[in-house]
Amino acid sequence: MGAVNVLYERFEKNLQAVNGNSWLADKADAAGIIAEAYKEAGVNSACVCESPLLEEIGLSKALADAGIEVFTDHIRLHAETAKGGVFEAQCGIADLGSVVQLSDNVDARITAIMPEYCIAVVRLSTLVDDYDAMFDKLCSLETLPAFVGFITGPSRTADIECVSTVGVHGPLKLSIVVINDV
Repeated sequence: MGAVNVLYERFEKNLQAVNGNSWLADKADAAGIIAEAYKEAGVNSACVCESPLLEEIGLSKALADAGIEVFTDHIRLHAETAKGGVFEAQCGIADLGSVVQLSDNVDARITAIMPEYCIAVVRLSTLVDDYDAMFDKLCSLETLPAFVGFITGPSRTADIECVSTVGVHGPLKLSIVVINDV
């Protein structure tokens, strides 16, 4: 567990360096952490791109029980106005504080970029050291999905008069819940 803790600590430190934040949580606590984070941020609606992991932690029910309107269907219709978005990331990169989304599902991609406050859920066992290790992992896949996205902190751009702006091409806030599965 020691090496894994070091990997998570590096992930957390590098995510914080790009203005993101994270929690290391057991499955039993993860949905409550997400619901509380959204309540504290004033999020009253969220798109949830359901996956076996998000269903297992009972995310949609926890959000609804907290008074947050949950959209799991027709995400394209709700993503622009929903204040929150939750999806499962398939991997994390400790050196970058990034999560990696591998998906053929357009709703998963929309959930990661449209809402103001995005929360990704990733398993601790999928964290890798660095970019090279991530590409080794990608190269080992039999087939690549339609989309591979590296998500690092809230959206930031400086393409408008060279002034740094947050939230233009993605969420204003990004949090990661790392599920302690090791």
